[in-house]
This record gives sequence, structure tokens and C-alpha cells, in this order.
Amino acid sequence: MKLSLSISTCVCLLASFCSFSYLPAYGQSKQLEEIFVTANRIGEPLATVTSDVDVLDKNELNKLGNVNLTQALGRLSGVQSIGYGNHSVYMRGAESRMTSLYLEGIRIESQDGVRLGGGVPWEMLPLEMVDRMEVVKGPTSTMYGSDAMGGVVQLFGKKASADDRPTVTQAFGTHGTKKTTGLLSGKRDAMDYSVLLSTKSSDGYDTRPDLTHTPSKEASNSHVAMLKLGYDFNPMHRLEAVSFKSKQFTQWAPSYTDNIDITKHNNITANGLQWMAGWSDNQVSRFKINQSILGADSDAANAGNDLAWNYKTTTQNFSVDHESTTNAGHFSGIFEFKKDQFKAAANDYSGYLANTAVDTSRNMYATGLGYKINYQLHTINTSIRTDDYSGYASHNSYSLAYAYEIMPAWKISASQSTGFRVPTLEMLNGYYGNTNLVAESNVTKEIALQYANGKSSARMTIFQNDISHLLTSAYARTDCTAANFCYYNLSGKVKIQGVGLSGKTQFEGFNFQSHLDLLNPVNQTTGKQLSLRSKQNFRFAVDKPIESTRLGLEYQFIGKRFDDASNTLEFPKIGLFNVWTQTAINNEWQWINRIDNLMNKSYQQYGCTSSGVNTCNYAMPGTTFFTSVQWQPK
Repeated sequence: MKLSLSISTCVCLLASFCSFSYLPAYGQSKQLEEIFVTANRIGEPLATVTSDVDVLDKNELNKLGNVNLTQALGRLSGVQSIGYGNHSVYMRGAESRMTSLYLEGIRIESQDGVRLGGGVPWEMLPLEMVDRMEVVKGPTSTMYGSDAMGGVVQLFGKKASADDRPTVTQAFGTHGTKKTTGLLSGKRDAMDYSVLLSTKSSDGYDTRPDLTHTPSKEASNSHVAMLKLGYDFNPMHRLEAVSFKSKQFTQWAPSYTDNIDITKHNNITANGLQWMAGWSDNQVSRFKINQSILGADSDAANAGNDLAWNYKTTTQNFSVDHESTTNAGHFSGIFEFKKDQFKAAANDYSGYLANTAVDTSRNMYATGLGYKINYQLHTINTSIRTDDYSGYASHNSYSLAYAYEIMPAWKISASQSTGFRVPTLEMLNGYYGNTNLVAESNVTKEIALQYANGKSSARMTIFQNDISHLLTSAYARTDCTAANFCYYNLSGKVKIQGVGLSGKTQFEGFNFQSHLDLLNPVNQTTGKQLSLRSKQNFRFAVDKPIESTRLGLEYQFIGKRFDDASNTLEFPKIGLFNVWTQTAINNEWQWINRIDNLMNKSYQQYGCTSSGVNTCNYAMPGTTFFTSVQWQPK
């Protein structure tokens, strides 16, 4: 059945929403402890957040099995993703580069041309080190500046406590996958620590069975290390330090037959220091200084067909956040400095096309103000921010939200927010740079109805996202400074309209969770659907404990998508079943098993090379099995 944003569909959604949210939450007479999220950069109770927010803890992430970050995000409401090859995350239909990502408060971004327009290097961030993941959907540029047009993702490592036990996890899976992770954390007096080491390898599978290439399978391996230290000077002042290192090796199938696989290396180094200062019960500040370095290189295994590249992005950041709580509401202020640096080595196509080395940088200064008040049944939340980039224009963004508690556990809200994204240094000054580019910008309007009572919750969101000056690329344009290829801004607008319904509850020992997203992402100039985004996305999950084992079943439906802007290369719709089990063997051992794509469905995520339906060549792995054993000795 075809889904559309019709009045009848919205009525059905509303009826389903109301009936689902009224399912009783047995055993939930006692409210769980409030979870803090960083939608406002400092933190606030989850129950008071008006934004569309998801929080995933370590237990939820463990049940996902052998997934990467993009695959985990793709299971959330309002998010579509590509988890193989060119990893991408489309939050509420926005381009992948329009989502910001932070690791323990450290901004992770790339200025390079590995993907169109740079952005978050999703494939470089292993999920093994994540203990908690927070996702805010919708423009958040008033909090996080450039890039946060679609939303923001924040990753956190293990938060140590005095009763922590060491954890060792050993896992095996399809295609020779092996993963070993060790975690040691604890707290002694005012000092706490967390150390994580992880290594993962896979023999891979043939991602291009239509070609003859050497080797015939694309192998990969990765190594991760993370260290967190914290010191409480007193209950009001805390110092935290974090250091993270990730190295990856991957093989990539060539685009031509009888060729050699391309070898790629990725690495991330991130270091941060933050001081959280409580001057009084009503005055709180947070000072941060951090740096991230991203490196990416590829060989030219096949002369004349491949272009070797070597990119390095360095991001340095210093910020001060302050929040003041008064009888008149919560007042907040932001000051932020960021320096971007991009380097690219010289390369050429066997002398045919020579690219000179690139070494460029820029500075950014930003200030912002926010105000939030909760008065009886009303909540008002507003913020503004100005970002000034050296050698480039300044950008202003704003957000205004209002929420009203229409009855206990029910809340309705409305908001309007703006976002922007400045072109990367590679897009402006790289091999194919265009100094005439202007920033992408958007205005998002949304209304939402949400319900929360114990472990039962539901949310319906209706939104419209208008994007201006969308950046794209083409060959042989007259305004290109490069001879063969360059970036440029679209003259028309992009409109993305959507309705999202999500909810979860408990009933008779079963846990239910589901979401349905209806999206209409359109280039208004051409009238075509934006590539790689589906108009319908549905997921349903249920699990139930049976003695010491919890059994889970998932179903995900992804509607028809296109691999090109002209909508001629089609990915057919697909429905996937996944199953998992989680067994507590005793109080020290835990065993998790998972099978993805249970019915071994054949489908594509990207990589079409000819017109028509289902003629794409980049193969998916089919049915996969993953098993892991976790030991936590006393």
C-alpha cells in the first residue's frame, strides 16, 4: 500500500498514536530517575526537553550486535542511513553533511573531499567505545553553529562509578568477523577513570560480484583506545580529560574489472579537557578546550583509473558556556572559538590531471544567548547565535519553541529554528574549490504532540524544512575554477515535509517499540525526489524475557529510493527481519546472539551504474550472524 502525507493518513496516525500511548505501563508506578541530555550544551532533565530527542544506553547498543554507528542511527525515528561503503546519515531528510557530531564534547568533522562537502566521517567512529548516545533532531545551529541543520549526535564513553567491574567481550560473526573489547573503570575518593581497548577484523565479502578484482573479498580491521579521567575538587567543581585514538584499514572494490582493490587508511586522534564549575546553586559554567585530527589516505592501485589522496583535517576549539537560574527563568550564554585547518597532498591521474598540494585554514568566533522559562503549564525556549568566519561572511541563527502541558503526561509544542553550513575548506580552496560558494541555510517549522508516563512514551511530529543554496557538484560548468569538476550552489530551494510517529511501552511482560516516518524530500526546481532518501520508513521491535533469556524480533521497512538526482536509478522497497537473544548465564557472564536480514533479502543501498530498477552492483552482505560473550568478574 502506498503511503503519502494525505489527510486520511494523518488521521490514522493520530488514532494509532492515541491508542498506543494509552497502553498501560505495568510495574511503572515509580518514576525512573531523570536522564540528562545536552540539548542545551550544559544539560537538563530529559522530561523538560522540548526538542525531538533519542537516548540510547549501552544495553540498547549491545543488543544491536555487529552494527556500526550509521546502522545504529538508522534504527531511530526520523533517521535514514547508509551503513556500508559511503556511510551517510540523513536526519529528517537533510543531507548527511548537515548533522554535527561530538565525542565527549569534542567536535569531530572533516574538511576533506572523501565525501561530497565533507562533514562527519561516520565510518571512522567505532560503536564499541560508545556507552551512551544522544540524538537531537532538527536545526541546532543556535547551540552548535555550522553543520547542525539536520540535528546533532553526541557520543559518550563509560561514566565511571565506585562499583564498576572490569568487562571483557569476545565476539565472532559472519565473514570471519572477530571483535575483542576490554574495559576497566572505577572511582576512588575524588578520582575516577575509564580505559577502553578494542580491536576488530573481518575477512569481508565480495562487494562487487559483477567485476573481476583482486582480492575477491574486501577485508577490514580497526583498533580503538579511549581514556577518561575525572577529578571532583568538591561537589561544585569537576575536571575531566579524555583522549581517543582510532585506526582503520579497509579495502575498496575498484570500479573497473580486472583491477586491484583500493586500500584506504583512516585515523582519528581526539583530546579534550573540560572544567565544570558550580559557582552557586544557580550559577553554572563549563569551560572546554579540545582538538581533533582526522587523517584519510588511499592508494592508486590501478594506474590511470584511481586517484590517490591524502587528507588531514585539524579542528581546535575553545568554548565557555554559562547558565544562570533565576525566578524569571534560565539564562544562558555561549562563547566559542574554533580553528579549522585542511591539508591535501599533491596527486594526479598518471600525469593526465595534476592537483597541487593544499594547505589552508580559517578561524571562527561565535557568541550566543538563550532563555528558557517554565511557568505553570507553559514552557518557552528561545536562543540566538552569531558565527563569524575569517575571510567569509558571518551567520546568524535563531530558535523559538513553545510547549504546553494540555493534561498530565500530555504536551503539545511548536517551534521554528534556523540552521546553516559554511562550505568546507576543501570546497572553497581545494583541488576543485569554488571561492564563490555561499553557505547553505534552512528554516524548519514543526509541531509535536507527545506523551510520557513511566516507561510508556509516544510522539507525533509534523515538520517542514526549507533549504536554500544547497551545495552540489558537476563537471564542465562555466563558473568552475577547476578544469573538470567543481562545487556550486543550487539556485532553487529544497523542501522537505514530514510526519513522524514513534512510541514505546510495556504490556504483559512484552516491550514494544515502533516508529513510522513519512517523508516528502523534493528539489523544487526539478520536482524530483532527493536521492538516497525513502518516502516511507517503518520499524517495529518487540522483546520478552523467558527465564534468564530475553528474545527480540525486529522488522524494518524502507520504501523506494533513487541513487541519482534525475530519479532514473531506483532502489526498490525492502522489508527486513532481525532476531536477537540476550542471556544472563550467571552474575558474571552474558551471551548475546543476533541474526540480521533473517530472510536473506537481496537489496541495495547505493552504487547504481545503469538505468532501471534493481540494476545496482554494490552487493550487501545478505544474512549475517553475530555472537558475543561478555565477562564481568567480581
